[in-house]
Amino acid sequence: MISKRTTVDGIKFRSKLEAYTYKKLKAAGIPFEYEEQSFELYPGFKPTVECWEHRYGSFRKRETKVRPITYTPDFTCPELKWVIEVKGRANERFPLVWKMFRARAEATRSKLFLPSCEKDVDLVVQIILESNDSVRKKS
Repeated sequence: MISKRTTVDGIKFRSKLEAYTYKKLKAAGIPFEYEEQSFELYPGFKPTVECWEHRYGSFRKRETKVRPITYTPDFTCPELKWVIEVKGRANERFPLVWKMFRARAEATRSKLFLPSCEKDVDLVVQIILESNDSVRKKS
């Protein structure tokens, strides 16, 4: 199943569930950022050992720099007290990246949320409101 891209308030979301999360956070008056913070989970490096790989139709030596593993969560609190990653269906890469990010989050003590349906998102918003993490009341 492919996620349906959706635009709300001029912001292009990768799925309807992300758009739903955006609307719920906004309606609750919870300050957040959408895909603004990226985290390096594993640094890139210049290889020093010989590496041969089959790429682009031929088996050849790879000598290029290995890029870092990075992760950009969907929604974050500006003070990084919580992170929301909306995930209806995960790709092959995601479970490993999520585990790496969870290990990194231990140092920041951020609350992590991984909702996969609207009911989950509603509960996440309720938890954030009840914990008073970064919620500014509207005047």
